[in-house]
Amino acid sequence: MTALPSATPVPPVSGTPLLRVENLCKTFLLGRTFLPGSGHPLHAVDNVSFDIFPGETLGLVGESGCGKSTLGRCLMRLYEVNSGRILLDGTDLAPLSQRQLRPVRRQMQMIFQDPAASLNPRRRVGDLLAEPLKVHGMGDTAGIAKRLRELMDIVSLPASFLDRYPHEFSGGQRQRIGIARALALNPQLIVADEPVSALDVSVQAQIVNLFSDLRRQFNLTTLFIAHDLSVVRQVSERTAVMYLGSIVEMGPTDPLFRKPAHPYTQALLSAVPVPRVGTAARRDRILLKGEIPSPTHPPAGCRFHPRCPAAQDRCRSERPKLSPLADGRQVACHFPLAS
Repeated sequence: MTALPSATPVPPVSGTPLLRVENLCKTFLLGRTFLPGSGHPLHAVDNVSFDIFPGETLGLVGESGCGKSTLGRCLMRLYEVNSGRILLDGTDLAPLSQRQLRPVRRQMQMIFQDPAASLNPRRRVGDLLAEPLKVHGMGDTAGIAKRLRELMDIVSLPASFLDRYPHEFSGGQRQRIGIARALALNPQLIVADEPVSALDVSVQAQIVNLFSDLRRQFNLTTLFIAHDLSVVRQVSERTAVMYLGSIVEMGPTDPLFRKPAHPYTQALLSAVPVPRVGTAARRDRILLKGEIPSPTHPPAGCRFHPRCPAAQDRCRSERPKLSPLADGRQVACHFPLAS
């Protein structure tokens, strides 16, 4: 996608976080059989911690397979977590049963990557949008009908589309319907799992602009998961970079993009297209050597050291923790670039 301008500067976030994630871990067992102790553990999310403050958009970026989508589904409790805490407005969601989660689900909603797969093809759009309102008892028939018209107006679709089926729409229109469904219950938190990656390039910018408008209009708190760094820079105040199930750098978006502190972040940013020509606009591309280690057998020490051009003996034996830098960022690196 064509690179987008940076987000409008915002004051530093402060106060009490709406979402606090503490030491979250999720492991899948591969090749498991009926025998006790069988299977190989795959560490999809490995000791992840972060906060999201009210009204903030936190971007989450990383290579495919690094655990971004798994983390988002863990936050929504679509996956059971192995350990850690998920505090939404002070309530720990991790130990709650499905029955206990039901009233909490009004406060958190998810926008999925593929709108065609997330919308039931056998149901009309009006039924899809009305279902969460009916499940949670929000309004009578007339009130729900009014709310459906409001939702369609919010995402810039005509109310006449409520009588159509998902297959009758383009990819961008289906994603707008998915966004409308997520907004139906006025949630406190939105988890957007790569909401523009399945769309045509010509449509992506429209959806990104819609997210920006909705954030200003409703003061949305959002975890925006993406692999397109240009999109993340446009929509997020802070950015977290994920590698092999762990967050390796996190902080305000503009400083992180201008001067990355982790070698992996630097390599990711070197691959972002520059929408200008000339010598001054050129960027040295950093090509990482080797393959991503298997999450079933992660390397000792720093997870990135087999591919890091600056790895030292300490990196191979001691795993770094997220440590604060002077500019408010955190980086999991023994020898950060911005130090």
